[in-house]
Amino acid sequence: MRAIHQSNVFQGHEKDRSLALDTQALENRLYASVRKMIAMCVVHGGVGPHFFSERLFQQICGMPTSSASVDEVGDHTLREQLIKIQEATTVQEANCAIAEADNSLSIIGALRYTSHLTERNSLVQSAAEFFVNGRLRAALDQFSEGLQTLGLLEEMQKYPALFYDMFVNEQRPLQAKDLCSLFYVNFSPQGSNRRAKENQTICYWRDWLIDVEEGETDGVTLEMIMEFVTGASTVPSLGFPHRPEIEFLHQDRKIFPEANTCLIILRLPIHTEYEMFKTYMTEGIMQSPYFGVA
Repeated sequence: MRAIHQSNVFQGHEKDRSLALDTQALENRLYASVRKMIAMCVVHGGVGPHFFSERLFQQICGMPTSSASVDEVGDHTLREQLIKIQEATTVQEANCAIAEADNSLSIIGALRYTSHLTERNSLVQSAAEFFVNGRLRAALDQFSEGLQTLGLLEEMQKYPALFYDMFVNEQRPLQAKDLCSLFYVNFSPQGSNRRAKENQTICYWRDWLIDVEEGETDGVTLEMIMEFVTGASTVPSLGFPHRPEIEFLHQDRKIFPEANTCLIILRLPIHTEYEMFKTYMTEGIMQSPYFGVA
């Protein structure tokens, strides 16, 4: 999902992205492929995009959209040209601004000079509408086609409100308390020597999560810990298929954390001091993306 977010089929603010026009992506049907991947992820209980713009979500769901604004024009040069036309105070000034933008306006079929000052707004609006909506029609159609995978598009069009938070609203950042409450802890029997060590390790684990949340670890984030254990950077909208568990590594040579992302099990190493626990947990999480890579 992170790679999809950064792909060339999207443009705009990090948390408010719309479709970008890429002719090569159209030819290669990348829009459909990206949307199929999103559909597969959503239907199988994975994480949602959480970065769609309101307009893109409404277009996909077949909902009416508001008129396009100049601010939505992604091309910086054209946007500045349209703003200059829009802010003209005389017919002569407006026509001078139109002349400066004649190449851009000709390409989108919006080149026309004004005989009255009010006509400038119509020109700017039609240019913005074409840039934001008209020129992206083929890309949007291909993108929507990909959404038909596993019947997701039909459900989104029937129940857009249910999918809004998954596609548009920014995901709430993880907190240490989220990870503390996420796991069921498989303790040894009460009163055993192992149980005493496990109780101490869980205290270390919770203290470490707080340190991570407060930025006191070297580059580790709560999202990285979640990915290490589950493969997802946040809790999916439908939750996990079963509750994640914590087990303990009592073997002396097991000094780093281990995880099984299929069963969603985190195995914590046993250390006698917090600083040692913190060091090996941090190193284990940081190095995990490179395990098995030569």
